[in-house]
Amino acid sequence: MLRAVLLLSAVLSAGLLSGPADARARDRGDHSEEEYRDNRREERLDDRRERRESASDAAHRAQMRNGGGRVLSVEPFGAGHRVKVLKDGVVRVYIIEGN
Repeated sequence: MLRAVLLLSAVLSAGLLSGPADARARDRGDHSEEEYRDNRREERLDDRRERRESASDAAHRAQMRNGGGRVLSVEPFGAGHRVKVLKDGVVRVYIIEGN
């Protein structure tokens, strides 16, 4: 009987001691999750900026290959871009490999 009382009091006291620690851990977990989401958002923005810059670079490289002209479109294509350039009434399509 005494063992049962001691065991019950040990279990209850352990549960009481771990309660606040769990709350603190959950609070830290929520904060980390917010930081994780913020970091992922920043990474996606950086990726978009890089894609935009590489699309701009691809358009410029296609214009240089064509000897000038108007860029009609730039589309992702595999690891690079497909660029349509108009010059003297002729549309040419260039595949520009990514860096």
